[in-house]
Amino acid sequence: MWRPGADVGAIRRAARRRWPWSRSTEWDVAVAADARDVVHCEQFTDAAQRRRAGRLCGHFDAVRGLDPSRVALVERLLWRALVALRDSQPLREALARTENRPGLAAAIAEPTRGLAELDRRLDQFEDALRIVVEESDPELTGTALRRVAALDPL
Repeated sequence: MWRPGADVGAIRRAARRRWPWSRSTEWDVAVAADARDVVHCEQFTDAAQRRRAGRLCGHFDAVRGLDPSRVALVERLLWRALVALRDSQPLREALARTENRPGLAAAIAEPTRGLAELDRRLDQFEDALRIVVEESDPELTGTALRRVAALDPL
């Protein structure tokens, strides 16, 4: 997913200058982009987090045709959620490698609670997006989209 407001055209031109001898694909452009402009699957080392990010993006892709002002807000919220999920990777990996020893439990507890809260809020955001996608009544779809736009996944 590209950062809302990112100048993708400039990034494409920079990627072409970087590898002028090859025809660059959209994936090449995404990989060449700075981490502040794009979140892509290769940045998620954990398969479960990669799947979670993919589900979030898939649900969002399904609602793109709805109310443009609300979709733009949801896109910004989704961007923040994906960046937070990506940025939590090093902490998740460090906690997975840490052995729970006496005296270390307190040091592990706070980051673990923070990750659990992030996961809970991301799940809530994903569920709300999924409801928008699955709703067949246009009036209820608008209500569900307003609810998603009012959620703050962080």
